[in-house]
Amino acid sequence: MKTIPLLLLDFYKVCHSEQYNPDIAYLVSYYTARMSRIKGQDTLINFGLQYFCKHYLIETFNKYFFELSEEEVVNQYETVLDATLGKGSYNSDKVRALHQLGYLPLELAEIPEGTRVPIKVPMIQIKNTHPDFAWLTNTIESLMSTTLWHIQVSANVGYEYRQIVNKWYWRTVDIESPTEENKVSAQARALGDFSYRGQHSHESAATSSSAFCLSFMNTATVPAQMWLSDYYGANLGDIKGAISTEHSVMCSNYAIDGDERTIVERLLTEIYPNHSFSMVSDSYDYWNMLTNIVPSLYDEIMAHNGTLLIRGDSGDPVDIICGVERTTYKSFDNLEHAIAQDSWLFTEGRRFLFRVADKDYTITITHDGYTFESYHTAPESKGTIELLWETFGGTINNKGYKVLDKHIKAIYGDSITQERAKEIYRRLEKKGFSAENVVLGVGSFSFMCRQDDRGTLQPYTRDTYGIAVKATYGELKDGTPIEIFKNPVTDTGNFKKSQKGMCYVCMSETGEISYMDGFTSASLPSTGNLLESVFRDGKMVREYTLAEIRNRLHDGAF
Repeated sequence: MKTIPLLLLDFYKVCHSEQYNPDIAYLVSYYTARMSRIKGQDTLINFGLQYFCKHYLIETFNKYFFELSEEEVVNQYETVLDATLGKGSYNSDKVRALHQLGYLPLELAEIPEGTRVPIKVPMIQIKNTHPDFAWLTNTIESLMSTTLWHIQVSANVGYEYRQIVNKWYWRTVDIESPTEENKVSAQARALGDFSYRGQHSHESAATSSSAFCLSFMNTATVPAQMWLSDYYGANLGDIKGAISTEHSVMCSNYAIDGDERTIVERLLTEIYPNHSFSMVSDSYDYWNMLTNIVPSLYDEIMAHNGTLLIRGDSGDPVDIICGVERTTYKSFDNLEHAIAQDSWLFTEGRRFLFRVADKDYTITITHDGYTFESYHTAPESKGTIELLWETFGGTINNKGYKVLDKHIKAIYGDSITQERAKEIYRRLEKKGFSAENVVLGVGSFSFMCRQDDRGTLQPYTRDTYGIAVKATYGELKDGTPIEIFKNPVTDTGNFKKSQKGMCYVCMSETGEISYMDGFTSASLPSTGNLLESVFRDGKMVREYTLAEIRNRLHDGAF
């Protein structure tokens, strides 16, 4: 958007320069996650400020402000605001003064990126460096908040998935510590980002996927590689994509030859003889693909110099991957008693699978009761991993779990919430399979929504973590310090109360991060503050690399 950056804000902020007391020379504000609406999450990962500084405070300000003429800048500023706020409602002299200064007189400091910052601890500090531009400190609030909040939420989402993977990999997978040559753990390749087409925008897709890639390597979002390279010094290959078919490929081939097998064989022997690839397999009959077509290509698959990943894309992903989990009863009387006891679980039209006296039955709930039917759909009952094991076999690892032959694997990227990921790994373990037999994909839903304890869907917003930028300290032109704070008597939850004065963020000997406020610029300790300067007067003064951030976030075990 070819707009001067001083218009990338809320309308009301253009008027604040006149509303501040004219004696104020310096303002200091802090970006803080003030609360968590997610049970069990009391930290937010700091990530994205380096991008914000490089892209907006340097690239955008240079190209669309300082490199334009003063008259071009002021003309755009006044044209927009005259038509929207009205002439005389604002002052454009400040814009001329900033352009004449020739640089952005701000300093931003932050807790090192990749740090899990406790709720209520300020993670970013903003202050002006020239006494004529105190109004700039909070002018960038709108742009900063809208840029950072979803990046940081996505970083948290990725980290939470990584903790799920870590738990089940340590239980069921042979894990060796990464070597110097291979610094990436097996867990880092267990999940991938599949969210591009469902994100808010192209920028959101790139930034969200990059945040996810703090915890994993795999993504389908190509721009994440360039974003991380441009803004975080990532090397090509620090993230990985994958070769995959889609339904248009599978269905168009079927439309021509009427045979699903033909394209599978061509993929294996002609198109990708030396590459691993994912193949969507449910365009028609997923279970036929697994029990007939794929087994008929056993020799071609075993001769393939790579891994074929079978991808389901519809149905209940837990059942598709793991098979239907059956509840066993000794008799029909026991089953009917259970239904009577737990009738709230059953709704009309739903079908459930039970085992009674070593035989499988389905129960379909009707408006006046339920009906029993014998159940003989063995493929659906067994699930993808068990069916692939029956055809291709594999090995038993040192932890006693089955690992599919290296030529075959499963992948599932549709509707994989954190709850479903946990359930897939749990059921695989119960059936004696290692978690590494399936790669999971995280779609846009999981970056934008979550389930609370009652199963209600709650969207992620800036308010999920109560993120806000608040001014807490100032200095007058004569050097007098002033404390700036808010403490609403109506804030019964004590979440809108701000810090007061300048903040000192420190880490205890046990690694716990906390802060103290109430300092002046003169009394603030000169060493040990985790809020370290990264941007000053239009230039970066400190930068972090993707490798450093991953290492910090995962304690050296990415």
